[in-house]
Amino acid sequence: MVIFTTIAATDGLYYHLYKYRLHERPQSRLEHQLHTANVVLFVPQVFLLFWMQPHGLWLWLSLATFLSSLVVEFFDVLCEPASRRDLGGLTGLEYLLHFMMAGLRFGAVVPLFVTAPTSDWLLSASSLSPRPLWFLLVGVYIGVPAIGIAALHVMLLLRRPVPRI
Repeated sequence: MVIFTTIAATDGLYYHLYKYRLHERPQSRLEHQLHTANVVLFVPQVFLLFWMQPHGLWLWLSLATFLSSLVVEFFDVLCEPASRRDLGGLTGLEYLLHFMMAGLRFGAVVPLFVTAPTSDWLLSASSLSPRPLWFLLVGVYIGVPAIGIAALHVMLLLRRPVPRI
């Protein structure tokens, strides 16, 4: 997840917000909305999976945020050709970053779900318990910047574009 977060921050901050300024492009508005939804979903995902160990309803909520982010990514992939058409599409490096992010996140999150004891999936077991310190430190490393990046995406989404003359 540390590698995933480093790549995601590079892709999101450098390519999406700085280089291509997707939030300012009318043809990229949907893509920016999807990126915003994804990073907003990521924040509770990190809290529920890396800061705490979820049980019962909390575990189901963790799974729901993960599956929701996959749906968002599905629509993101579908909208990117139109969103980036006049930019020449995604570069090979950006495709590689997206491929790596998907694999790394899937590889870090799915094991947390499949190794959860069956009893943790029962709604009667609903609780949050602390993770070991090293797990929490990873969660803080990936979660604290995610909060800032989510806030930035929301702010840019809500900001009215300045008309260009």
